[in-house]
Amino acid sequence: MVTPMLDMSFQLLNFFILTFKIMPTEGQLSINLPKVDATDSPPPLEPLPPEDKKDEYTITVHSGAGGEVALLGLKGPTVNSDNIKNFGDLLAQLKAIPKPAGRGAEGVSITIESSNDLIYARLIDIMDLCKRSGYESVNLMPMRKERS
Repeated sequence: MVTPMLDMSFQLLNFFILTFKIMPTEGQLSINLPKVDATDSPPPLEPLPPEDKKDEYTITVHSGAGGEVALLGLKGPTVNSDNIKNFGDLLAQLKAIPKPAGRGAEGVSITIESSNDLIYARLIDIMDLCKRSGYESVNLMPMRKERS
């Protein structure tokens, strides 16, 4: 009488083990950044008063195989570096950016421009580097197409 119940229990257990589908790691989001056409142009904005203007820096992120970071670049009023190899070098360059007098890091705006196939977790890592460097104004934008 117990044997058929054990047999059925093991069959059910076997069924659930074989049909169980493991979920992908939590936090892995499959997100593609929107693409920008060269013909798209935003409406003109009114200029800001000089005391509200921020020094604008752009981090360019090129992705390689599998959506990982292949090459980083940092451009702005005081920096023009197109060949940053790793996050440590990027962090050092972000910390070396001079802060505007009287406003400190609040006077600097950083825009991360990345290709649309970059792994979202790497984008978050770069945003975290910016926050660790003391910059609160961090923006995202898709990679611009090269105009010929």
